[in-house]
Amino acid sequence: MRSRHGYLFKRGGMYQVAWRVNGKLFMRSTGESDKKKAKAKQAEIMAPFATGDDVTVLQNLAARIEGRKAENAALVEKDNPPLTFEHAWAAYVQSPNRPDSGDRTLQDYSGYFNTFAEWMKKRHSDKTLLRDVTPARATAYAVYLGKRNLSANSFNKHIRFLELLYRVTRDPLRPSTNPWQDIRRKQAVSVSRRELTVEELKNVCLAATGELRILLALGVYTGLRLGDCATLRWNEVDAARGIIRRVPNKTARRNPKPVLVPLHAALRAMLAQVPAKFRGDYVLPESAALYIRSSSELSKRVHRHFEACGVKTQKPGTGFFRAIGPDGTPTKTFSGQRAVVEVGFHSLRHTFVSLCREANAPL
Repeated sequence: MRSRHGYLFKRGGMYQVAWRVNGKLFMRSTGESDKKKAKAKQAEIMAPFATGDDVTVLQNLAARIEGRKAENAALVEKDNPPLTFEHAWAAYVQSPNRPDSGDRTLQDYSGYFNTFAEWMKKRHSDKTLLRDVTPARATAYAVYLGKRNLSANSFNKHIRFLELLYRVTRDPLRPSTNPWQDIRRKQAVSVSRRELTVEELKNVCLAATGELRILLALGVYTGLRLGDCATLRWNEVDAARGIIRRVPNKTARRNPKPVLVPLHAALRAMLAQVPAKFRGDYVLPESAALYIRSSSELSKRVHRHFEACGVKTQKPGTGFFRAIGPDGTPTKTFSGQRAVVEVGFHSLRHTFVSLCREANAPL
């Protein structure tokens, strides 16, 4: 047996103890400036290594290193506790590392997170930390989403956000891996809205009244998206110069450059009919309030108007379809496939482009 007692040396006013095992140097501070006290501390530090063969000594060293790692991990956990599902969303929103998303996107993200949190609560109620989500649990959740008949695009957005959440919150979360990174995305098939025929366009525009009439006219004569038309402000309408100046919602955060749209004579006449006393902030105050509260509800309102005018808004054989039962009662039956929307407010954007092209308008 070889005896190992190490040796003392002073550094920065404190005694250090050093020793070698298999030629490798190890050092540790005694925390003492007095030599007598340092010798006592040396004996305490070297006690596990004083006797024994090299293998035993190395095993003792490994055990002490692991113990110290565990102590450090416990201290880190105490000072920086791991994220719980309860606080995860607030941590994401407040993180300086997250993308600068708009209100609509954050609203969608919040929905994705709440859906996942509820799923975890129902199936793994004892798992309250984000780091409790293993790759296997992430895969199980992806299977659950797949059974909800989501579109490929919705499925991918959901999974992408959860991967982003774990990436943004990785410091307090401290996971070994991101459980969402290997979830396979679905192949999305883009379905473009078709433009309205001239006959359909006449029907939906002539049948519209009130704000809906102006809303549709804005879509036809400006090509702006539903959100931009619904929340258009009077100070963005320059009747004197004959233009509409609008920063599109979709690009406002990353590129706040306004688009200039010529004010069509028919649209100018409609806007001129609005009495001055009703010209507050928004051109369409009721539509703006509805869009801000629930953009999907305003979109559904437009769809219902199209349907009432005889325009089929969804692809045949998808979503719900109406029929008349044997007793003459209207019935609503699910086709078994998620609704594929072919006609909606966005169709007016395509109509605008077609009308401009037919009129030889400059690109």
